[in-house]
Amino acid sequence: MKKIFTVVAATLVLSSCATLFTGGKSRVAMNSKQTGTMVSVNGMEKGVTPIQLKIKADDILTFEKEGFETKTIVVDSKFNAIAILNLFSILGWGIDAITGSLKVPDTKVINVTLKESE
Repeated sequence: MKKIFTVVAATLVLSSCATLFTGGKSRVAMNSKQTGTMVSVNGMEKGVTPIQLKIKADDILTFEKEGFETKTIVVDSKFNAIAILNLFSILGWGIDAITGSLKVPDTKVINVTLKESE
């Protein structure tokens, strides 16, 4: 009985490695040629440039400043290599997929130049 409990406990503890270790988020620096540009992530204002934020893959970033056209960017993604630690754990892969931890942002810096509005 102890062996079964140990195997089950180890499986649960070692599953969903990407969710546990990274959560699918990365710190990304955001800059704009027009300092003081408002940055929103998925519609929620987070601050003004230059700024560093923890964001997830596929988040929608919006850059706004009075007198300039608004620019929207969808964060590129790549496979989260930490997920490989799931090995053959279907449960781990499933949890990482549901939480979005199988992907992480593919960039560390986003530079934006806004166009003046007419």
